[in-house]
Amino acid sequence: MNIIVLGVGGMGVISLSKVVANMAMNKDFKVRSSEIHGMAKKGGLVEVHLKINEGLSPMVGVNQADYVIVLDNKYKIYAENFASRDRLISLKNEEKIEIINKFGNIIFTSSFILGKFLRKQNIFCESDVIKVLENFKRSRENIDAFRKGLKDDI
Repeated sequence: MNIIVLGVGGMGVISLSKVVANMAMNKDFKVRSSEIHGMAKKGGLVEVHLKINEGLSPMVGVNQADYVIVLDNKYKIYAENFASRDRLISLKNEEKIEIINKFGNIIFTSSFILGKFLRKQNIFCESDVIKVLENFKRSRENIDAFRKGLKDDI
């Protein structure tokens, strides 16, 4: 499985990619990843490529992603270089606002979108995610946000 996660610094892009990588490693899958930070400290793109049981290079090529998880919609057009629109998983503005209002921080949008990702794929299950999120700071909020994304769109 080839996955790309896109967003800006502070949104949980790297944390989200680590959750997915840990879920895969817990299933004894080989994981290769590459983080591209760019101008993240100035609100620029953070891009993480993950390959799960695929190839030697950690980079996902053009039109080669099975899924692209987009945490900031200004990168949706860029995301389409890697996968078709039906393979993009993104947040609606209403979802971001509700998660921020409910949990008090934008970082929980990454756990919410992880739930949306889980609904689209067929390798991981809810318990795989919970096992990893239980080890996070503020695990209860992360698990609640994940379950909200898994259960429904806002």
